[in-house]
Amino acid sequence: MDASLTELSQTLDRLGYVVAPHKNHICVRLALGVSIRVYSSEGRFRFVPQFGPFGRTTGLLTTSAAATGLAGAAVFALGLSPVAFLAAFVGIVALGHDACRFVLSEACMTRLQQLILDQERTVGNVLRDPSSTRRLDLSIADPSLRSG
Repeated sequence: MDASLTELSQTLDRLGYVVAPHKNHICVRLALGVSIRVYSSEGRFRFVPQFGPFGRTTGLLTTSAAATGLAGAAVFALGLSPVAFLAAFVGIVALGHDACRFVLSEACMTRLQQLILDQERTVGNVLRDPSSTRRLDLSIADPSLRSG
């Protein structure tokens, strides 16, 4: 496993996250069956959100198809009965559950990006000479950023 992934895994473990190391990635496990797979190669990180064993899109499409099928089958078999309304309600709740999982996975990926940036900043501050300051060279920057 990549050294940066090992360091990130240790940091997440110290913060109380459930981290499962795998051969070429780590998996951050969250509530509601959500997990984030984190891959690293050549200093670049890639995040893959998972809903259970499925990718996020596949999970949403599966939930949508199941909810629509359940409600449609109930209406077709029973007409507009209380059972059909209950089936439609369960479908809507399942889609709301997926919305919560979207929010949870996006929030986790944002937090992971912040942790990675903080780790890079910490390493950069240790390696950099404290007397040197980082400045924007306007001669090579975007001309629209120059004043006057």
